Amino acid sequence: MPHAEEYTEFTPDQYPPFPEGLNTIELQTISLHKIQNGDQAEQDRMFEACKGWGFFYLDLSDSQEGQTIHKGADEIARVGEKIMALPVEEKMKYEPEPGEIIGYKKVGRTLVDKDKTPDTAEFFNVAKNDMIVPDSKMKRQWPKLVMDNKELFAKYCKAAHSTGMQIMDILAKKLGIDPKEFRSRHTIEEPAGDHVRITRGPPRKTAEMPEIQTPSHTDFGTITILMNWLGGLQVLGSPNRVLGNLDFDDDGAQWMWVKPKPGCAIVNLGDAAVKFTNGVLCSGRHRVIPSPGEQGKWPRYSIVYFVRPIDDCKLKTLKGEGVPYAEDEDEEGMNAREWIFVQSERLAGRIK
Repeated sequence: MPHAEEYTEFTPDQYPPFPEGLNTIELQTISLHKIQNGDQAEQDRMFEACKGWGFFYLDLSDSQEGQTIHKGADEIARVGEKIMALPVEEKMKYEPEPGEIIGYKKVGRTLVDKDKTPDTAEFFNVAKNDMIVPDSKMKRQWPKLVMDNKELFAKYCKAAHSTGMQIMDILAKKLGIDPKEFRSRHTIEEPAGDHVRITRGPPRKTAEMPEIQTPSHTDFGTITILMNWLGGLQVLGSPNRVLGNLDFDDDGAQWMWVKPKPGCAIVNLGDAAVKFTNGVLCSGRHRVIPSPGEQGKWPRYSIVYFVRPIDDCKLKTLKGEGVPYAEDEDEEGMNAREWIFVQSERLAGRIK
């Protein structure tokens, strides 16, 4: 048996294949290299995917930023495993402050259904704002494991943010929106809710349909880049265009598995993208449950980067030829910081 200090939970080379015969969604696979190099057909396919499910696979090969994300996710997952192995009392030192979402979320803090069942996943949110600045300008205290790997987190944040914004540039042009309108609302140097989330879901305890690790929701920000190695992610069987829909599922909801694809990130749009485009783009509703079949015997790690509007950005519809007129175009909306906090509290089941 390996020694505990070797931290061998995250072993993607040992994971069994995703089971056959499950209800699995067929997502488009978009080449990051091609869209970065102006391939119009590839960009058109991505645009259609973002108007449809709001989810697609992003092939990271043959792209410098793509490879930074691919390799960096593995490295961060290994750091994350060590963070999750810390004593609970140590991790709780980094619990988010009131009004914040950054830091450690313990198991059971979020309610997943109408019966107020607690969730089973824990995660640690590492703020982009602190990782890309000198230590003297950081706003928070971080575990030594984070500080020892600050350069890794900074590099990952920059690559993921840049990739997300390149995708949004393309979508903006397709909608007749000046890309500067998106860029000015997502300036990497400005305070924002962007973060790297390290999630650990426990292995399946029984063969029955398992507990929910993360309840159904739409992401609160603009665009999300997910790296995972085991199944568990599911998408609701109909596209979502209801902003901030966090109602618990009807009993008859149809969920489809999203099969992990080697060498690819899973990209999905969030509520801000829906709001900015008045519903033209789709924020896919999703949830996470333990991995299916033999995969469920392993703890499930995932690394997510959330690209979110800067804190003081007003969430309102942008003007563009392909964006239907909205009454809020000339009104002041709720700013991004307020929106994200309210939605986070709603997702956790603490407010209606």
